[in-house]
Amino acid sequence: MCRCTLITMMHMTLLVPMQNKPTIVIAALSSRPYAKAAVEAGFDVIAIDAFVDQDTQAMAKQTIQVSCLQQQFDAQAMLDAIDTIPHASVLGFCFGAGFEAQPELLKQVQQRIPLFGNSASTVAHCKDPNAFAQFCQQHHFAMPMIAHEAPAELTGWLIKSAGGSGGAHIHYADGYALPLAPNQYFQRFQSGISISCLFLASGGDVHMVGVNEQWLATDTPLPFQYGGAVSHLELEANTLEALTRFITLATTHFHLKGLNSVDALLDNTELYFLEINPRLSATIDLYATEKVGLFASHVDAFQSQCASVLKITHQPKAHHVVYAKQITHIQAQQVWPEWVSDIPSTSQTFDIGMPICTVVSVADSVQAAKQLVQARAVCLTQ
Repeated sequence: MCRCTLITMMHMTLLVPMQNKPTIVIAALSSRPYAKAAVEAGFDVIAIDAFVDQDTQAMAKQTIQVSCLQQQFDAQAMLDAIDTIPHASVLGFCFGAGFEAQPELLKQVQQRIPLFGNSASTVAHCKDPNAFAQFCQQHHFAMPMIAHEAPAELTGWLIKSAGGSGGAHIHYADGYALPLAPNQYFQRFQSGISISCLFLASGGDVHMVGVNEQWLATDTPLPFQYGGAVSHLELEANTLEALTRFITLATTHFHLKGLNSVDALLDNTELYFLEINPRLSATIDLYATEKVGLFASHVDAFQSQCASVLKITHQPKAHHVVYAKQITHIQAQQVWPEWVSDIPSTSQTFDIGMPICTVVSVADSVQAAKQLVQARAVCLTQ
């Protein structure tokens, strides 16, 4: 999630590189969870993101800060950043949020560095609301109705942006006064518990990593901004079967590879599918594995025809984004609890609604992890 409307400066931090490790470039609005996973998998990381938090600087051998606007990277600034990296020295390029609305940027990246992520055409196909709706209709998956013309009655409808991420782009239609942009469309509001599913597509197989319960932020002016998630949500057998069928068919239909996720709403036992995220998901940070890690399995999906064998450890973990409830001044030397990540690297002033950091928790149950992370977030902002 983008902490600022526009970061105009490109900032670079260099750390002493480790020897004899393959180097991966990771680009995302917030690259910290992927950098962490990559380092744990034995890679050196060059991280490109909008914030270069303390955590990321400590883990990556190089960090490059690139401007973002409306949750998308400045395309030219991204290419300029990549061009500062000796291309022959890196194994490949992995990406998270920040590219969905501009898949052509991925095509330009791939001309420079091997892409360890879904192709530009796959991303464009997944993020096309019409293509997604047609897929759901073809395979009899429920989803909220969409429209490109304003409904006669706007109550009960949302306005969304194709390729948007983090929920900041979603608005109630009956309170939206601006003219619609070409990439915006209407979607009928659907109630239910927000869930996501992280899955790995590799070697022709699809492995469900886990299901997460998600929630919205309650302390920002945006009604649908991402608040947090907790892993290892258990579903009833028939619901789990429907979700498994979805990710299996979607992987084939959209030609997905590596780690991806799907968002849905659970209304009683009925799933209403919202979108596929054909990229790395921040929920990678909520799962631990034995032996082969998730990031290593993601990279392997683009280097081998053999599917990685994953063994997920069952330990519910939650994260919660802390937003500024009021204009907030953070000093660089501030001491933070050990359960805080995405820590600002410099003294900053955060306007209302801007994300400051992320709080994490681990517990023996899904509910306990969720309650603990939300209690920690409250404690941090008091």
